Amino acid sequence: MHYTQLFRSLRETKGLSHESLARKARCHRNTVINVEGGRPVKFKTIAELMAVMGFGADSTELKSIALLWLESISGVNLTTEHGAADARRTIASYRATEQEAAQMLANTVIAKHLTIDQIRALLFASGRPEIITILETIRDLVTSSKQTAQDDSSLQAAEGS
Repeated sequence: MHYTQLFRSLRETKGLSHESLARKARCHRNTVINVEGGRPVKFKTIAELMAVMGFGADSTELKSIALLWLESISGVNLTTEHGAADARRTIASYRATEQEAAQMLANTVIAKHLTIDQIRALLFASGRPEIITILETIRDLVTSSKQTAQDDSSLQAAEGS
């Protein structure tokens, strides 16, 4: 079963139309139609609609919707043992890669003798792509300035001979 079918079935079981659920949830009726139509929606939206219908965060119905929604966006069939095993292997390989990256980072921090302030600055920048872009631009400018200076000194040395 697809999450859209289960959602619709639950809505109909509660005796709610698209309009009435949308009114209760204080959203546009197209939001409900989008959920049932399988259009891309955030799970938060689905969870909020489920709560309005009376299905709490610990309900079997919400957990089922969550699993089916995750399957639909990931393309991994999590309801079969084979699919779940594939997902566990993928997660395990990701964790291994993450651990390797963390070890490489730790080795670099130690080798470069970074201070706590430098580590904090890197951590701050890592979560903000715009700062990384600015730093890369500065690095490129500094690198090109050094190259220009080296070229100029080479040219002056060649002219002096």
